[in-house]
This record gives sequence, structure tokens and C-alpha cells, in this order.
Amino acid sequence: MTPLVSAKWRWWIVALLCLWLFIGLARQAKAEGLLGDIESLQGSFTQEISNAQGTVTAQSRGVFALLRPHFFMWEITAPGKQRLISDGEFFWQYDKDLSTVIRRPLKEQLNSPLGVLLVADEALQKRYELTRSATEITLKPLESNPMFTSMQVTLNQGVPVAVLVTDNLDQSIRFKLSPDNSALLTPADFVFDPPSDADITIVKP
Repeated sequence: MTPLVSAKWRWWIVALLCLWLFIGLARQAKAEGLLGDIESLQGSFTQEISNAQGTVTAQSRGVFALLRPHFFMWEITAPGKQRLISDGEFFWQYDKDLSTVIRRPLKEQLNSPLGVLLVADEALQKRYELTRSATEITLKPLESNPMFTSMQVTLNQGVPVAVLVTDNLDQSIRFKLSPDNSALLTPADFVFDPPSDADITIVKP
């Protein structure tokens, strides 16, 4: 994945990883019935980051949505206003506070170790040590210098409701998800129109 513009985006990419993993887990587990036939998922989240000593260093909340295979949105609504979104063609980063937008080709993301989860059903076994039960999935990367060292997904009736990610500095990020699938998502829900006053950077292939 192309490096991002500042350190503050680090945990955004972890959040993005979580979304892609959810899609990948749904694809991988479909035949086994663990996550059923989940095609889309949306709702709200809370996020908490802790250092190696267990001290909480940041908290945020927001909303998320995903639609297989290539549509997703992760938006922090407080504190600050930031959004990651894929419209099926491009991957957008929008920081409302700084009024900046970065657009990248989605194809580059799909060719990354994360994006391969969208297109290959066996990608989880190839890239992660995977253990699972009816209520929990644990992944440990097999690659060297991974973005995270472990990831635990807690399930409620097959739907992800919590995620714990630990990095190689023993920092952790915890997500609590409150899914709400009262409405059926479509690609139109993932259209992003950059604000006219935003500073837009377009990253070409």
C-alpha cells in the first residue's frame, strides 16, 4: 500500500484493514455458514487506542458501512471529521478539519495484501494463522513486518460486533460495532463528491 501522508492516518489504515477483513471473512466463511450470506454491513462504532502500558491515548466514534465486494466507508464523526471511502473505482481519504482530499486508484488497494481478501477465498489461510469458533475469530499474520501482530473478531450470531488489534509495539486498538442492517445498501450509498473548497490530491497509478 502506498504510504499515507501523516502518522495520524496509521490507525485509519487499521480500521480499513478491519473492514476488508470483514469482507474477506464473510467470503471465506460463507461455505461453512459462520457468517452466513452477509453481503453488506453498516452501523456505528466506538474506537479506543491504548499504549503498551494499557493507558488509553485516544477515543473516537463514528459510522461504517460495507458492501461486497469493493464498497466501504469508515467515518469518524467525533472528535474531528474524517472519512475513508471506496466508491468501487477510487479510494478516498477526506479530512474535513483540514479540508484535504486524497484520491487513489482502488486497484492499487486491491493488489495489496489487504485487498487480496476481496478476490481470493483462500487468502486468509495463505496470509494468516487462523483460528475460529462460533463466537470468535483470531488472525495472526504470517508475513514479515506486518501492520498488526494479532486481531480478534468477536461475533454475535455470525455478525462482527467487536475487534481487538495489537501492533508490533504492543499498542492496541479496540472497536465496538453496533450493526444496523435495517436498510439495504447499494453502490449509490458509496458515492463521494469532494467539497469544492477542499485541497484535492490525486494519486495516479
